[in-house]
Amino acid sequence: MRLSGDSEIQQLISDTLAQRPYSHDQTVRDDVVAVITVESDMRFFPDTLAAVLRQSVLPSTIVIADCSGQTLQSVQTSFKVIPTQADALHGVPQEHTVHVQVLKVAQARSFGDAVAKVLRNAQIDTAAKTLWLLHDDSRPADPICLEQLLDTWTNTPTAALIGCKQLDWDAVRLHDVGKYASHHEVVSLVVDGEPDQEQYDSRSDMFAVSLAGALIPVNTWRSMHGINAWFTTYDESADFCRRLCRAGKRVVVVPSARIAHRRARFEGIRTHDGQPTSDGRIIDTSMPQLSGEQKYLYTDVTAGWWPLLWVGSVFACLFQALRLLFRKQPYRAWCMLCMPVLALLNVPPALVARHRLKLVQAISRSQLSNLVADRAQLKIWNARSKAFADEQDGVVLDPLAQSHLHRRLIRRWTYALLASVVAFLCLMVMYWPLFGPAFAGGSLYSNQLPATDATFRQLVEAATTTWNFGAGTGVAAPPAPWLLVLMVASVFTGGHVAAAVTSIFFLSAPACVLSFWALAGVVTRSDEIRVFCGLLWFATALSLGLYSSANLPMLTVMVFLPGAFALCFKAVGMYRTEQPVNPRASVQAAAAAALMFIPAVAAEPQLLLALIVVFVAFLVFVRQHRMMLVLIPFPSAFAIAPTLVNTVRYAGNGMMRQLFGDVMVPVEQVNGAPRLMNLSELTWRAFGIAPPTQWGTWFTLNGARDAALFIAACLITMLAVIALLRPSVFRASRILWTVSLCGLLLAMVSAAVVIAAEPYGPAAGSVLPGVAMALCGIIANVAVLAGAGTKQFTRLAVEHVSNGPARIAGRVAVAFVLALTSFAGIFYGYQIAYRDGIGQSDYALPQVAQEYLRADANRRILALEATGADTIEYAVMRTGSGDLIDSSPAQRAREAVEGFADGADQTKIARAGAQLLAQNDDDAIVQLSDLGFGGFYVVTDGHDASGRASAQLLANITSCSGVQSVVSNAKGTYYRFTLNPPAEQHIDDAGIVEQSHNPWRIAWLWCLGIIVFLYCIVAIPRTHASNEEEA
Repeated sequence: MRLSGDSEIQQLISDTLAQRPYSHDQTVRDDVVAVITVESDMRFFPDTLAAVLRQSVLPSTIVIADCSGQTLQSVQTSFKVIPTQADALHGVPQEHTVHVQVLKVAQARSFGDAVAKVLRNAQIDTAAKTLWLLHDDSRPADPICLEQLLDTWTNTPTAALIGCKQLDWDAVRLHDVGKYASHHEVVSLVVDGEPDQEQYDSRSDMFAVSLAGALIPVNTWRSMHGINAWFTTYDESADFCRRLCRAGKRVVVVPSARIAHRRARFEGIRTHDGQPTSDGRIIDTSMPQLSGEQKYLYTDVTAGWWPLLWVGSVFACLFQALRLLFRKQPYRAWCMLCMPVLALLNVPPALVARHRLKLVQAISRSQLSNLVADRAQLKIWNARSKAFADEQDGVVLDPLAQSHLHRRLIRRWTYALLASVVAFLCLMVMYWPLFGPAFAGGSLYSNQLPATDATFRQLVEAATTTWNFGAGTGVAAPPAPWLLVLMVASVFTGGHVAAAVTSIFFLSAPACVLSFWALAGVVTRSDEIRVFCGLLWFATALSLGLYSSANLPMLTVMVFLPGAFALCFKAVGMYRTEQPVNPRASVQAAAAAALMFIPAVAAEPQLLLALIVVFVAFLVFVRQHRMMLVLIPFPSAFAIAPTLVNTVRYAGNGMMRQLFGDVMVPVEQVNGAPRLMNLSELTWRAFGIAPPTQWGTWFTLNGARDAALFIAACLITMLAVIALLRPSVFRASRILWTVSLCGLLLAMVSAAVVIAAEPYGPAAGSVLPGVAMALCGIIANVAVLAGAGTKQFTRLAVEHVSNGPARIAGRVAVAFVLALTSFAGIFYGYQIAYRDGIGQSDYALPQVAQEYLRADANRRILALEATGADTIEYAVMRTGSGDLIDSSPAQRAREAVEGFADGADQTKIARAGAQLLAQNDDDAIVQLSDLGFGGFYVVTDGHDASGRASAQLLANITSCSGVQSVVSNAKGTYYRFTLNPPAEQHIDDAGIVEQSHNPWRIAWLWCLGIIVFLYCIVAIPRTHASNEEEA
């Protein structure tokens, strides 16, 4: 008989009943009622119902509890069963009716709660004495499952609950065969997933069994007042069995009664509300699992001990969270940290559950010793579980395959290291005059990069304090985020800041190659293509003038950005591999990617705007692991939090523009005037090439050089477009093109934003970060054309593939183009090596002035240079050189928007300098001394045009009272203020002290340190061998 309804569940029931095989070998037990709970996820329900209908012993009533909400009104049907009697002469076989009821169950909190509502609302015969409980994803694995349970019930009348052996859905591997009590929890002592070889079939009396497939006498249910739904489906069986055992009743497992249990919710393929997960997504169920275990723990202990237990659990949860982070389980670690809070919220229902346990408690724990697992059993079980997990996670390779993969690994790294050495040697050849002197105590500088003589302490204060000395005597402004990168680099040079600057400059060359080599390895395994891509990336840095201008922030981007993207692809399992395993997601790679994005975003904060769009694209193209992707940019955003907060707070004043600046000083050749640019103009600006006005300019030596570079860039771009148009386009190619497009849009926006007011006029943001990001995606797309590049190891020779030569020829062509373009870029970089004034400087101030500054970190000297008869420039000197750490993009953006106030220190200094250039002025000396300056340093090594102005300035200062000429050389003259002794010199440090003790600064540093520490724990490679692709 078919059901009259048209809902999905009723259709499934009707189809299953129609397909029921007719058999005379079945009998019906009038005292048994089967209860099957069904949720919205009905993928497994038809198999479960069909397995019930195939039982040799059928229940008289099958109640299907519809928890999905599809059944608006309870319906029922029935079918006839006519068993064959042993002796047909005794009479006509008696006909039996099996009733099937579909019952609406609304708002069931758990499996036990659904069963309780069934018992209250279903039409069950009074003769029913036993309940057979089933989930919709727990099917009887054999036709004799119920028969075995009933035989045990008959032979063991004292049993209060009879459970089944729990297997996987294929009925091959074990989940559990009953459970034992142990230290306020239940353990199965069965390795979850091991093959079922009847090794546990001797078990009988247990402390707990699963309710899936369990046979429960009705009087047992009523005497225990049912199941406590507060424990949820995960642990309500453990609580119910605990109450039975503590009441002196028996819990028995029947290993011959087998249940194939899919455990859909436990294994994360079903949502909390019973819906199936989409696109194969797996939900992490750590939170309900840990919560259920905690509920059982607290209710197993006397309530008087709960406060002490809670205090201990706080420390235990912290320890376990760190342990889980080392095991690359960050979400489970977060859940563990939430447990103490959940324990406080669960106190009222826990008291109720504890009271229910005490009501039935009749025997002590000591009387249940045979149902308790001892330490030796637990130790053996844990060791076996760990060994089984390691075996499942790994792939056993034969010696030939291992030897092949080992040779491939050596070859890959040999090529990569050779390429990095080539890049380093090229850089050394170009800048050898700077190498030795820079490590001998000098500092790199260029037209854009100020030199540095800062101490490590000054660097730390500048990088972590919202106070900037670059403007006058200091002003509240967020620090340049890249200083955090320089601070970390200085740790590796023993606190020598200038040496750290030089190290970043020279070591960036091999690091660039290795970083892009890793990104190319995501889309191809061809060693040659990866090497040439890495060299081309280094050549790109040379061509963009990053080395000629010592653009350390952009060199930081070139080092970390490709590697960060490579780890992002590995984090979501989107990469090519030579291993005999499928690519898989890696939370370790996600944490490493998040850490590698920090230096890149700190160097150029504008990249964060483009990266947000890129990660949205990741979320579109990658439908799994979305939470992991969302958490990748979080540390980078937190690292530049002072800049972001300042941007949002003063967004109405136009402070958004500070995101487009960095520590480099804007110059006209690189930044230019703000305006919207097309692609060709962006290219000219990025490579520092003057747009050709006539065709004849291409035929000059420099014109041919520029034309070759432009043609190489166009050729690479065309190859990247071809990669996108391939029929079987790799998903990574779409994301890489999204990276390129976002980079180009970022460059266009940056070129139109004013970031500073310079002598040549308004300065626009640099297009280099956006262009570099675009080229990163374009070059990686060229590597896509090479395809896999290698084949997985096979023991036997395979037949010749017809399109093999075509593929090899295509790969050779791509490699040739990459090699040629790399050579062109390196040659162009060699031609412009000293174009932007890179050099190595000794200390600008005389030794006596340096000693004065080193005596107190707050001391300062005013450097003056007369650039004309009526113009003068000044710089505040806190160290022996005009310092890099005082370069503030936030302050430059503020000056571009607001200008200088009349009462500002900058205005006072400028007026005092102008007065001294015009005449001797004692008031100007007093004013500068009151601002905290200890003296003058007048630069006199200027051009001839300013020589007379410099002489006039020196004469005016010398004739003023309160100053004393200390030392003079060809570069300049140092004057000391004599109005006050150096020890009594007034220095206003209230601002820096206030900002140093700002509670928001302290909170930011602590949070940043904790976040980076936690991500580092997750990113640390695990000690045991892994089958992940190594590089």
